[in-house]
Amino acid sequence: MVRGFGSAVLALALLGVSAVVVAQRLELTEDLARVRLVLSTKAASASITVSGATVASYIAAVNSGPPSATVSQIGQVLQLSRNVAGQPAEAQFDVVLADVTPDAAIVWNVATADPNADAQLAVYSLADLDRPALVDRFTSTGSAQFKTTTLVSAPVGLRSTALGPHLVLAHYYPWYTIPTWSDPQMADRPLRLYSTDVQSDINAAAAMARAAGIDAWVVSWQGLAGDRFNDRRMRIALDAAAAAGMRACVYTETYVANPTNDAAAPIDPRTLLDWLTDIVDLYGTHPAYLRLEGRPVIFTYAASLLAPSVWTEVLARLRSSGRNPLIVGDFSRSLLLGTFDGEYQYSNVFSSGDALGDLLRAESLRVRTINLLRPNDRRRVWVASVTPGFDDSHLADRKSPRVVERADGAVYDDQWAKAIDTGADWIVVTSWNEWWENTEIEPGVRYGSTYLNKTRTSAQRFKALPRTPPLIGR
Repeated sequence: MVRGFGSAVLALALLGVSAVVVAQRLELTEDLARVRLVLSTKAASASITVSGATVASYIAAVNSGPPSATVSQIGQVLQLSRNVAGQPAEAQFDVVLADVTPDAAIVWNVATADPNADAQLAVYSLADLDRPALVDRFTSTGSAQFKTTTLVSAPVGLRSTALGPHLVLAHYYPWYTIPTWSDPQMADRPLRLYSTDVQSDINAAAAMARAAGIDAWVVSWQGLAGDRFNDRRMRIALDAAAAAGMRACVYTETYVANPTNDAAAPIDPRTLLDWLTDIVDLYGTHPAYLRLEGRPVIFTYAASLLAPSVWTEVLARLRSSGRNPLIVGDFSRSLLLGTFDGEYQYSNVFSSGDALGDLLRAESLRVRTINLLRPNDRRRVWVASVTPGFDDSHLADRKSPRVVERADGAVYDDQWAKAIDTGADWIVVTSWNEWWENTEIEPGVRYGSTYLNKTRTSAQRFKALPRTPPLIGR
């Protein structure tokens, strides 16, 4: 049952941008609008879903109600939960909507846990974050739908902005020596055997990577414990990158961030802080270190193993020391996005088809628009990953081996197509040389140079899309 003030025009500021054709390639754009939804109810829970547009990102808060009341923070369902039935509660959702079609209706679907309980929904335009403008107000009992009609007004700069040029990166592993290639667990081997401890070997690999369109290696790193081989081999990778005209940066193996590098031990926030400090101090000013607007880039694997509150404290302490790296975390559907400067997933090769496309689309929209909900917030970096296949069945320590066949390159082609379709800022290849898990694109006995050539072709296509002027290396 619906009681309302009647149909109203939703005067949202929305940017309708036509796709730009450059070299017969399309730059992904979205029609965006920004709204505030205020939901009030005495039901134990109430939710809002949207039709006619896509929820790109949102920030939610409980304005009033019992201490138990909570709000959703992620996903397409905006929900007020854990209210005490019969007590009033109010939640606020500041939302960026994508795919807003001019003059088409947006439908707000409101539902309460109790079919006899009322809910009130107030809709505001957030064209100006500092001046919410009430557009309409509705009251319903149980479940109901409300419609507002968008009106395209003059663009006010509500857009997902680009971050420098498109970059192609690749995960690089510095743990190979010549004896490694004789290990019976190794299912394939490179065409040219090498050691990551030999500068000339890695210079040759970097030249090969650069010729395939890779702009930077993302180098596995586990701190300075032991004989400091991580430090030594990181410096070899940086010098090789410099010689090849590319970049390199660190990614932390977060799951072993403890004093003994023990995967069975808990992650130690103090060790992680020391790692990040060392990375900035030891490598951040190297001429070949990857930087964005002067900030050294650090990728953090398995960031979701630590709670957002722990990361907030670690990164606050790091930045209070005067160090300000740009940190990209490995997570999805996570509140960590509020703390980090960007998001990636190490690999999505175990998802395919519509499921993969839906995941990447949702994460891409969220990463690239969440800054629009706070004044002067920083634009996050969306890094989509691409992987040719996976096979760890030869490794004795893997209790539940997983295999994704390469399907003559079809898996890799699909990963690239979906990554590009997400409007990625950067794409990271998993991997350049993870031979143990057989994700490598480095030329080898089994596949020759097939995946290197595919990378070159896809990287050219990705980089042909228009972006803003280069900002790396400054």
